[in-house]
Amino acid sequence: MLNKSSKGIAIGIVVFVIGYFTITLFLSKGNAAPNEQVPEIPSVEQAASPAPSDKAVIEPKKAQSLLAPPTATTTSSKFDVAAAIKDKVIGNENAPVTIIEYTSLTCSYCAYFSEKIRPEIKRLLIDTGKAKLIFRDFPLDNIALRGSMMARCVPEDKFFSMIEVLFNNQKRWIRNKDPLVGLAQLGSLAGMDENAFKKCTQNVELETAILDVLQKAQRKYNIRATPTFVFNDGAEKLTGARDVAEFVKIVDKLTKGK
Repeated sequence: MLNKSSKGIAIGIVVFVIGYFTITLFLSKGNAAPNEQVPEIPSVEQAASPAPSDKAVIEPKKAQSLLAPPTATTTSSKFDVAAAIKDKVIGNENAPVTIIEYTSLTCSYCAYFSEKIRPEIKRLLIDTGKAKLIFRDFPLDNIALRGSMMARCVPEDKFFSMIEVLFNNQKRWIRNKDPLVGLAQLGSLAGMDENAFKKCTQNVELETAILDVLQKAQRKYNIRATPTFVFNDGAEKLTGARDVAEFVKIVDKLTKGK
């Protein structure tokens, strides 16, 4: 038989054990450390929803404002590949300097250029009429190719907005266990439903046209890496992460005396 002292110790131990596991269970449910992993982008089914998840993009409101509202052309069954593949141009077509940007949507330097350098080039060189910029696809892998195809399928006036959204969210969608799901989610912001996305990214004619642009760039300008910038049909060329000052210097050189 336990004496009163022993009984008190035993009861104390039981109370302590019950209290410990109760607190531990509470903490594991309500106060656990936040998950530092990049959240997964929703499935294609969710991507087709008219109200996309805020996990789809880093800045969902900005992305929606860039790409919305959806238009009929994003889901049209009649797709004009020739119109989709034509050069996308920023600036005055009569500008004295033409800069061709060859880029891959999975290239980190390309994303840096899109976010930090291109806006400055636009402000200093394009908006001032000194140069125009032509955007051309140079996909380095299959995922970049599908992203280029999707961007070419949105309405023309949303093209550069889509490119901006894809680059701003590059790490998120390319690190998804299925990057095509990430692409579908971003495409939904432009009104591209699941069916339209599949038709676009499985369009053999569009795929061939983009790869043809890549091959011509390799043959004509010896492009081997991204980003690469060709000035005035090969008069000058820059490759990799470059400072704005280098672009200004080349444009000033090419416009000297004009």
